[in-house]
Amino acid sequence: MPDSSTCSGSDPSHTRRRRHKKRRRESRNSFLRCALFCAYIFSPSQNSDVSISSLISSPMTVSDAFMQPLPAHQCRVHRQTSNILQVATEPNIDTDALQRSTFEKMTVKELKAYMTDNHILIPRGEASNIKLKKQIVDFIWNHHLNSNNDESPTPITSSSSSEDAASSLPDASTKTIPTKKNRPIGMRMPPLPESSKSHNDNGNDSTYVLTPKDRIVLEVLDRYPPLHDAIVDACSIDSVLSDGITANNIEHCDLNSLTYNIPPGIGENDMRHQYHPMLANATQTDMDVVFVGTASCTPGVTRGVSCTAIRLNWRNNREFDQVMNGGERRKHNPQEPQRPSTGGTWLFDCGESTQLSVQKTSSIKPGKISKIFITHCHGDHSFGLPGLLCLMGTDRDRDAPPVEIYGPEGLRMWLRVAIRYSVSRVVPPYRVHELMDVPMAPEWEEGHRRNGRFYFQLKSEGRRGMKWGTKGLAGEDSSSWISRAPMVNLEPNRDFGEISGGQDIYPVYDHSKSTDGAPVWEVLDNGGVSVYAAPMSHGVPCLGYVVQEDDRPGRLMPENVLPVIERNRKELIESGVRNPMKLMALVKNLPVGGSYTFPDGTVLNQEDVVEPPGKGRKVVICGDTADCRALEGLAQDCDVLIHEATNTFLPGVDKEGTLKLVTRDAKIHGHSTPFMAGDFAKRVRAKRLVLNHFSARYKGDQSIESITIMTRMERQAMKACELPENAVACAWDFMVLPVPRN
Repeated sequence: MPDSSTCSGSDPSHTRRRRHKKRRRESRNSFLRCALFCAYIFSPSQNSDVSISSLISSPMTVSDAFMQPLPAHQCRVHRQTSNILQVATEPNIDTDALQRSTFEKMTVKELKAYMTDNHILIPRGEASNIKLKKQIVDFIWNHHLNSNNDESPTPITSSSSSEDAASSLPDASTKTIPTKKNRPIGMRMPPLPESSKSHNDNGNDSTYVLTPKDRIVLEVLDRYPPLHDAIVDACSIDSVLSDGITANNIEHCDLNSLTYNIPPGIGENDMRHQYHPMLANATQTDMDVVFVGTASCTPGVTRGVSCTAIRLNWRNNREFDQVMNGGERRKHNPQEPQRPSTGGTWLFDCGESTQLSVQKTSSIKPGKISKIFITHCHGDHSFGLPGLLCLMGTDRDRDAPPVEIYGPEGLRMWLRVAIRYSVSRVVPPYRVHELMDVPMAPEWEEGHRRNGRFYFQLKSEGRRGMKWGTKGLAGEDSSSWISRAPMVNLEPNRDFGEISGGQDIYPVYDHSKSTDGAPVWEVLDNGGVSVYAAPMSHGVPCLGYVVQEDDRPGRLMPENVLPVIERNRKELIESGVRNPMKLMALVKNLPVGGSYTFPDGTVLNQEDVVEPPGKGRKVVICGDTADCRALEGLAQDCDVLIHEATNTFLPGVDKEGTLKLVTRDAKIHGHSTPFMAGDFAKRVRAKRLVLNHFSARYKGDQSIESITIMTRMERQAMKACELPENAVACAWDFMVLPVPRN
């Protein structure tokens, strides 16, 4: 039995740990004494104040050993696998050049961290003169020389600088290179960061090696000339940057501490509208998408919360019919009943402060908003609805057609209560159509709490074939608002804007474009434009919408018809056709595969005189989601896919975590990353992908920091979807994206 002095209680494992720790301590002290003895022996001058006997006999720690003075020539000591101590002395090296070049290879951020760690303070009044990298290096080097003016300077050593020095020596392969676990003894300064290591092959220490951050910054500055000019103007006092920021001088530009004027302009006056690859060559069309708010959670200074608008820029049904008929004008019939306008502005989601955002841009006219679609009940998607209706009521005739509002079950009563409680009589006429029985995705399971909260189950993720439920949250949670709303005794009142006619829209479970049995809602068929919906994977019942334009009839090719009509004009008139030119419309409206025979025997087939139909445009707007698989069938070959990318992992920006952990956290909260958005875009063969719904930590202004981060997120999505840079964009507030005809 071991005695109590060597163990705690009677635990043998604790005894072994104590003995092992003691042996390690004794071995370390023995090694340090041996190392100092070698340093003493190899020193050219043995006039040290510390005697060798005192060095060997005195107990010491690692920190004590590192504070011992070194001779002017470096002494490298390390232990190899054979436990033989080898000491390699180096020939005379230009230590001044070695030290200064090591500092010059560091970034400005690393230099500042080095100054902080070593308590190198800038004198009062000098801070304004020490901003650029060259000035910081000069200051640190002068400080180092002044602190060692009584002795020869000790070179700064690290894993990177030691490798550079060894590579410049003759027969460097025979030298011993210290590692992180075996650092040189007597180091007067802490090792430099690993990222300062130079990969220069020609051995020229003065060459600056571009970092990944430098490359993306140079790309952004090259893409946006106004931003580049603003930064150069702020650095104009330095002649190095007078000709612009390039790979040769970017090391002298500290963007983190630089104060510059961010280019002004919002909406279509934003510089990104002119220079972003997706919009650089865009032309105006009769359908476009306006991103009114692109943030999640709460509105901020540079981003509003979720709100996306689709502008249908045809004014009335006559003009719309002209568009759908391939450009052929129809004569207006006064006796024909006037149908409601098909065009206007359709909003998707209406987060908090949307009524403020729409007043900041001329792209959205509150009086022209005709339809509003809500994806789910969370406040960053619905809190702005009552306020926006009040704003619309001040700019809308009370006799105008009502505003049609669509959303999940429970929206009608919630909006009725909000308007009645606030006594908001200014709202315009509206009616609410509810999409019934929106189910939770099968990977979401109800938690043990009684508040009806659901939790994402990672174990169920990605299992194809998991069937969606046939009941909405009303059938799953009796305490939810969706279940309680029908019990509220509050009738609609036209004095508060609501009119009758709101529909309850039930899903189709055997739809031809359904995926994994997910329900599909046929929300709207508006005479040329249809809207469908499918459930999303989120913590509450949530919908994604698909706006599908009908295929346009092919255009008549008159050059193939007119000569035949002119050749048969006389015979046609004799046969009773007063105006032979009316046969143009008859031929154009022939059914597919049909034909018309003229008096001279000429047969015109429909496919010979009418161009193929034009494929209608398709825009997909996903709500908050960790998985869009229910939309996969509806979204195939879409022209624009708008997908959320709430969060991501960016090395150098995010100091903790990994991409895997960030992705896991996003899914648990019912959200996505750029990689997830890009993967879905690839599966549905989307032509263009636009990311939105960003975390509040991602700013949306025109600063170099914001645009650099957004560009990196675009690169992540591009890697997943394999689309070019002109087909992927991170949206900003008031971005206007035209949707050209196919």
